[in-house]
Amino acid sequence: MRDKVSIESVRAAARANNRPGPDHMNCGESVIAALWDAFEPDFPRAVVAAGAGMGAGVGGSGCICGALAGGVAFLGLMMQTKERTKPLAAELHDAFCEGTGHRTPCCRVLTRSMEWGSAERVAHCQENCAIAAGAAAEILCRELGVPTEG
Repeated sequence: MRDKVSIESVRAAARANNRPGPDHMNCGESVIAALWDAFEPDFPRAVVAAGAGMGAGVGGSGCICGALAGGVAFLGLMMQTKERTKPLAAELHDAFCEGTGHRTPCCRVLTRSMEWGSAERVAHCQENCAIAAGAAAEILCRELGVPTEG
């Protein structure tokens, strides 16, 4: 595991991972990859695939935002128990909702009236990835005693 984590670098990586194109990662993958790259934990980076079904609201359902779901999944991987993870997941949920300015993490609500694939929606989803990854990184740094930098 890394000695220090840059929260801004985590946010930037989550945004970049979610860019359109051949290397595109959906929201869940983008957040998990950014967090794995920041912390370099003792489990394989292949866990990024856990986010594969989280795009466009889990399973394409438009329900919970994949970025938040990815952040919650990574918290669980790092904290390893329900008892440790559940209150942190609730904290991440609240931070995400506050960061997006919505009371719900529902993808349909967060992207209402935005056309799929439009520049507006891409930028919006990238920002949601940055919000989720940044908040999860802050929580993990605090809980694991990892200093932040920059």
